[in-house]
Amino acid sequence: MRILRGFIRTAFRDAAIYRIDFWLSLLSVFFLMYAIASIWAILYRQSPNAFGVTLRQMMTYGVLGVLLAPIMQTTGQARSYIANQVRSGLIEIDLMKPLDFMAHMLARNVGEVCVLFVLRVIPGFLFAVLFLGIQLPASPVSAAAFGVSVAFGYLVFFGINFMIGLLALITHDIRSYTWAYNAIARFASGELIPLWLFPPLLGAIVGALPFQAIYFVPMTIYIGAHTDSLATTLFTQLGWVVGVLLVCRLVWQRCQRRIAVQGG
Repeated sequence: MRILRGFIRTAFRDAAIYRIDFWLSLLSVFFLMYAIASIWAILYRQSPNAFGVTLRQMMTYGVLGVLLAPIMQTTGQARSYIANQVRSGLIEIDLMKPLDFMAHMLARNVGEVCVLFVLRVIPGFLFAVLFLGIQLPASPVSAAAFGVSVAFGYLVFFGINFMIGLLALITHDIRSYTWAYNAIARFASGELIPLWLFPPLLGAIVGALPFQAIYFVPMTIYIGAHTDSLATTLFTQLGWVVGVLLVCRLVWQRCQRRIAVQGG
């Protein structure tokens, strides 16, 4: 916990220093939420019965994707950090620290998430409720389930990004396929378009991947569009968390045996 508090203090200090960046980022969140809500409103005027849920549910889904993106995308910092440390030859210093490397990366990310939640997610959510008319959770149980689901989705995304970063220990450079990975992750996670709008075959393929646990599951819980019970939905998502983190740990143990860094 002491390490986590240290990372949280550092993240708040950075936000206080780079104030212009903070305000521009917050304004971009407001603009994106407004743009997404407007697009869905236009589409519903053209085909009001084509999307399977009400306009308000779909607008809420789109706005939530914008709000959750800063939190989920912090997991990419673990990937970038590992790749940069490998290129610079400084990964050896991280390995010599009396900390579990995977826990260290998670603590760095969680510290950033805490700051983003306070400074970006909460103001963005209030803006969306007051000015965009998004719906609130149907009940306190739904709200709690949504919070748990977001945490599970974050852990899944962290594990996937951590494993992508570990590829740098083998290839020394992951920039060539990071762009493709980011595109696939955003598409398959349901961040922008809910998976029930995908063609049946593509939807089945994407639904079998862990990416859907990142955005799609939490946001369908929030708007009440999940097809299974809350317990079943959360239990399935927890299975993805355990599976991804377990594979992540096994891959990390294997990679430690064959570390070769540039400059090290």
